Amino acid sequence: MPKRHRPGTSAASILRHVEDIVLATSGEDAFELVYAVAAARLVSKKQALGPAITEAGRRLELGRIADRALLARVDGILEGALTDESVLDAIFESLVPRVAKADKGQYFTPRHVVDFIVRMVAPRPGELLVDPACGSGAFLSRARAFGARTRGVDLDGRAVRVARLLAIAGGADAESVARADGLQKESDLVPADKRALADVVATNPPFAGRAAADGFSVADVVRTPERDVLFLERALDVLKPGGRLGIVLPYNKASGGAYASMRRWLFERARVLAVVGLPRETFLPHTSQRTFVLFAQKRRSAKEIAQADERTMFVISERAGKDTGGEPIHDATGKLDHDLDDVASELAPFLRAADFGREPKPRKAARLAEASP
Repeated sequence: MPKRHRPGTSAASILRHVEDIVLATSGEDAFELVYAVAAARLVSKKQALGPAITEAGRRLELGRIADRALLARVDGILEGALTDESVLDAIFESLVPRVAKADKGQYFTPRHVVDFIVRMVAPRPGELLVDPACGSGAFLSRARAFGARTRGVDLDGRAVRVARLLAIAGGADAESVARADGLQKESDLVPADKRALADVVATNPPFAGRAAADGFSVADVVRTPERDVLFLERALDVLKPGGRLGIVLPYNKASGGAYASMRRWLFERARVLAVVGLPRETFLPHTSQRTFVLFAQKRRSAKEIAQADERTMFVISERAGKDTGGEPIHDATGKLDHDLDDVASELAPFLRAADFGREPKPRKAARLAEASP
């Protein structure tokens, strides 16, 4: 029978412990403390790289923390978390301004959802995977484990700093992540002289609110497109013909009558291979909004039309690995109790038969904490 995590081991518990210490002993910023500890461990691990790490430190925008004793206490609390990517991701995501992200409908993507999407879009070594709303860089980090090159942008400065930290930890250039608006075609997402260059796009864009839709063709069929619809067009815009897309979207885009014209617009531009419904608990405790993952392939020609024999697989995930309070649930073996591995075993053969990539084998994952600071 599934059981809940042991108190004190979750990202939320660790974060509360750090914040309690910070509030009780200093006026330091909890984000800066955690960031400084993670960066210090990374710098220690990478010292053999010589001058490169000095430049990396500048790009990471390391803050100055005056209280060294406090840093040491936080380091002790985080020691285990810094060897667990999912916990570290969750801690950083919680520390990135909560209100600003919630107002945009932008929420942390659970690690097992990231893993599932990246496995299905199957980035190959040397391919370029782009995320136009990368947040703290979870999709980018996972894609690098498969040997892919990565590029991401986000408007949130703290999220970008975390993504740069994880990029360097994974052996990538910090400049592969930029602070910019992924909806702006002149942003740093792709070179201005070569707009459609990505082999793969994997993203969980902001859902809420409106953005300027000037220059977006979807605005011709949706009167007031929401941000997620604009990001869908942006993703297709930066993909090469035949490029692969995995994107999290609100459920109404898959079934709502108001978006029927948007779906026709999509079918003209991409082959829709799969729709995977996610449980309501997936993004708890932040939101219970229903979502799905769309897997699609950009058509190779603007004149290409949907073929009568094209098929789409519809799958519903029923176990999110969380309870109704958003706390993780583990099975008897200690693994997170979700069913996306089962979904993947059914979906992957269908996608590969449709020439939607080949599922790659991940390289050995990089760790932040193989050496002490």
